[in-house]
Amino acid sequence: MKAVSYIRVSTEEQANEGHSLDAQRTVIAEFGRSRGWTLDSEYLDAGLSGKDGDRPALQRLLEDAKAGRFELVIVHAIDRFYRNLQGLLSALDRLNQAGVGFVSITENLDFTTPWGKLTLAVLGTLAEIYLDKLSAETSKGKLARAQKGLYNGTIPFGYCQGNCSTC
Repeated sequence: MKAVSYIRVSTEEQANEGHSLDAQRTVIAEFGRSRGWTLDSEYLDAGLSGKDGDRPALQRLLEDAKAGRFELVIVHAIDRFYRNLQGLLSALDRLNQAGVGFVSITENLDFTTPWGKLTLAVLGTLAEIYLDKLSAETSKGKLARAQKGLYNGTIPFGYCQGNCSTC
């Protein structure tokens, strides 16, 4: 079976200094080899959020699936592919219409069966809930910092943090 991998990390820091991309790549390659699948190519979105559907490699993957360039997409985990339920379901529907299978190693599910589809919907919803909760907690933290008179982000050039000997 002709397979491709999709890997992603959310931040530039993870892309440049982290180990997640290499770890995902290794796990996917070993998984594919154990099944006797040929990994034909890799689609990589480094430093891009999983909630955004306009990721270049994801869009190329979907276009190549429609063109019949491969039979299977392998990801390390669903949240590496998408963190938005509607986007996830839409992308999986596009793959299904192209006759392309989808395997997520972490969840170890076949998303072409009725039970696999149910589990996929639940996992996609949980990924979206996590993202919503993370956004709410981040906003709450920023508001609390602002109410205490603290900055959010980097201090503008020329302002003193009070850490020097002249303050």
